Amino acid sequence: MKAFILVLTIGLITSTGIKAQEPTACGTALEDMETASIEELGAEYRRLASYNNPYCDTTNSDLHKLMQQIAKNMKESKANADQVVAELGEPYYRGPLSDYENQKVTVGRNGKMLGKVLPPQFKIPSGEYYVVYFWRNKDYLTFAFKAEQCAEYSWWEKGNYR
Repeated sequence: MKAFILVLTIGLITSTGIKAQEPTACGTALEDMETASIEELGAEYRRLASYNNPYCDTTNSDLHKLMQQIAKNMKESKANADQVVAELGEPYYRGPLSDYENQKVTVGRNGKMLGKVLPPQFKIPSGEYYVVYFWRNKDYLTFAFKAEQCAEYSWWEKGNYR
């Protein structure tokens, strides 16, 4: 009888197509991030980011790993800024470094903060144009472009002044 129940259960699982790993708010359903295409990585990143779950926005989470892999693939494929934005969504900052000074935070009327905070200039990779993502209100993923191709990317975490 036990063998019959086991066979029946295996048959039901096989016929219903239950996957070994179902997508969750914190976990990816991709089998291997390193072999996934940029489009697959981007779709999975957008799915996880759409949950806005602070419990999943942690260092070394699947969301963080997806951002790292997308950045690596963008550099390797020499993607342009529009391709980066297509996969990661609207950036925190986009433009030449010459606009950096105009983006710095200043204190306006009634103590209200104006502008944007960017990572320290010594941590920004060299380039002509930048696309910057601000994650967890403290970490930056910066893409640097030369001749309209992704030449470099860097991560900066708050408090990391090395």
